[in-house]
Amino acid sequence: MNADNETGPKNPEPDETLIDSGLPAGDASATNDEKPLPLANCVRWMVLGEKTMAAFFLLVIVSTMAAQVFARYVFGAPFQWSEEVARLALIWLTFISAAFVMAERRHIAVDMISSRVGDSGKLLIECLSYLVVAVSCLLLLIGGANFVWYVGKVGSPALGVPKSWWYGAGMVGLLLMAVHSLVNLFQVWKTGKPIPRETHVEEDAFQLELEQSE
Repeated sequence: MNADNETGPKNPEPDETLIDSGLPAGDASATNDEKPLPLANCVRWMVLGEKTMAAFFLLVIVSTMAAQVFARYVFGAPFQWSEEVARLALIWLTFISAAFVMAERRHIAVDMISSRVGDSGKLLIECLSYLVVAVSCLLLLIGGANFVWYVGKVGSPALGVPKSWWYGAGMVGLLLMAVHSLVNLFQVWKTGKPIPRETHVEEDAFQLELEQSE
């Protein structure tokens, strides 16, 4: 009995590195081969700055509306400028948010065609979509620049802020969206494959609900 146990096959010990990483051997080698996208750090810092600005404008809206309610119902003397400040902050919040949503590829899109073609077709459609968005934003930016310059002579009723600050938010948002579109196009062109989309909990839950309903 002792001789059989000594000469019998022994269970191979699992690789400690694979146990620690929680990945099989194939996935571990694939993870090492992955490379960051070109200009990834630049995009990350741009998105961080845009989200910081959006958070600042949201804070301005909330604090201004809270101060307006407090002044109206406690002191009986509402501010005359609170509505304009909140409206101006909301405009900038909208277009700045559209920029980093573009960077994260979270805008509403219809993928009826891309889901039915191969990798080369998906690559072509994605490059074409980024190019169309960038050209459209730049054309709107060029066409609206004269209008923003023209309305700069007019001030708002309460604050006297030039109207160019109001309509200029759209110009800044269009410029940022065009930059993000061109960066996405460059990343797709350099890697030769569509940029992987980040999975989100809301999308996974929605997909699970659709599968259960079917």
